[in-house]
Amino acid sequence: MTPSRPDARPSTRAPARTASGTGRRRASGPGSPGREVEDLEVDGTLVRIVRSSRRTRTVSAAWRDGRIQVSVPMGLGAEAERDWARRMLKKVASRQPAEPDSDGDLLARARKLARTWLGGEVDPSEVVWSTRQQRRWGSCTPTTGRIRIAAEVAEMPGWVLDGVLVHELVHLKHGDHSAAFHAMAERYPRQKEAMAFLNGVSHATGRGMTGPDGEPDD
Repeated sequence: MTPSRPDARPSTRAPARTASGTGRRRASGPGSPGREVEDLEVDGTLVRIVRSSRRTRTVSAAWRDGRIQVSVPMGLGAEAERDWARRMLKKVASRQPAEPDSDGDLLARARKLARTWLGGEVDPSEVVWSTRQQRRWGSCTPTTGRIRIAAEVAEMPGWVLDGVLVHELVHLKHGDHSAAFHAMAERYPRQKEAMAFLNGVSHATGRGMTGPDGEPDD
């Protein structure tokens, strides 16, 4: 299933550049020229430094993949980078996203939804958070009853998480987006609203793909 959320990005001006530091790791892959990425430990906290030749005087920070990412101008200098990392840690540390529920809690939540809205017609064997879902918000394997939910969904409203869970629960019985699938999924009162929320996020961020019927692609 498909359709991230815009992060708050405190931004401020950086001082004039100094000589480049050493020991840097250049990002690889297409579209990465002029960009370097390095993970540094700053005052006991792991910080990802992203250096960009496109950035001139601004520094910004946001939570990415469970850590603070600080974006700085290329050639700022090692000491200046660490100084800015410390400043940004203070700015965004209090905004750290809440940790997702444990997998056991997620399974219990899914089973409760199945009992409440789906008449107990489906029973997942396992429901886990996944950090590998780059194109989908959720997926399932009907033959094993295993459901995977993208970790980013943990930061969305609870009724959206429930919509994703219901969507995947119904796929344990209906493999496509047929009329029978929709009829069962929409027993959850906020299902259409949850799908509209996810499609809006997908459209805004470019994440995910939607199927021909407008549903997130599982």
